[in-house]
Amino acid sequence: MTQKSEKTVQVNIVTSPVCDVLRLLAAMTDNDCGKDSPELGLLTKRLQKQLRSRLLANIERLFSQECYPGLGLLSLIEEDYAREVPSFLQVLAQMPLDVLAETLLGFGRIYRNNPPAHNIKELLADRAKLVEHIRGNMVVIEDKIETLADVIFNTAETRDDLSELIEHFWYVILQPEAEKRAQLQQEVAEQCRSRLKVIGPLRMVTGLTNLHLSEKGGLYEKYILAPTSFDGTSLTAVENREENGLILAFNRDRPNLQEKDVEQDKTPTLDTAGLANIFNTLGDKTRLEIVRALVARPHYGQELAKMLGISNATVFYHLSQLEKTRTVHLERIEHRVYYVLDAPRLRYLLNQASSFLLG
Repeated sequence: MTQKSEKTVQVNIVTSPVCDVLRLLAAMTDNDCGKDSPELGLLTKRLQKQLRSRLLANIERLFSQECYPGLGLLSLIEEDYAREVPSFLQVLAQMPLDVLAETLLGFGRIYRNNPPAHNIKELLADRAKLVEHIRGNMVVIEDKIETLADVIFNTAETRDDLSELIEHFWYVILQPEAEKRAQLQQEVAEQCRSRLKVIGPLRMVTGLTNLHLSEKGGLYEKYILAPTSFDGTSLTAVENREENGLILAFNRDRPNLQEKDVEQDKTPTLDTAGLANIFNTLGDKTRLEIVRALVARPHYGQELAKMLGISNATVFYHLSQLEKTRTVHLERIEHRVYYVLDAPRLRYLLNQASSFLLG
């Protein structure tokens, strides 16, 4: 992937009801979504009681917390046809099955390192190879591998199920409030444009998400900001189809959208006590292993516990100690709360320590 310098980073802002539909479908499988978005929490509880069992089963199959190929459709959100639900559904109905299958397999590529399946036609011709690809290349729990293989291998049926869900959630649930929701999205889009003028594209993007993509060699060529109309701070990121851009779909209450002082954090020079605290925190084998894991990519707590062979309680204790130094912070991404390393701050603290000790 070709990367650009900071000066050439491009930021585009798109508004689309498709983004709202996909966000709501994903929230349907998240029992804790109400903690971040009271609006989504109330709406999903009501829908869980009202929707037919077949629709609920398809939502779980396509948008579950552990395996959510339906969110791969977000990679299409920058296309002109994605501006409206009817045109999106029309293109979805005509999309070649191999293109749709590759799009759906693109879910979680950012947070789970799922590679693009450029050999998709070969995989669609042999279900055993598809299962082998999923098991060998994707971060998917064992219980969901066969389910995901069915979703991708039976792409035509999957397309019908996705179209039905999108149609229902738009025409029955969201369209009656279409004007209000479009206005909310436009208001967030205007906030984004205003902030871009003040803080610039790079700080705008990193303010929305501090995830660094070191394995990709730097910045993407472009970032596509796609606000939803829902309250809360949840964010989902997917690569676009060309793999040269990152699409950030986020709820309207992301903190950096507010008009406020945007000066960079001015961390004071550490004194002896502060340095001792940093050394004490990092001077633990488990915490160093956690930091090394977070250098590669963000992780959620249970995932780290499994990687390191320790209990959930132990890993959360060590993460809480790292949080106190502000070298690790939380981000709610897709369905989970992830721990993200603030590499620049860690580098700053280590440089401070070096200057203090060696002059």
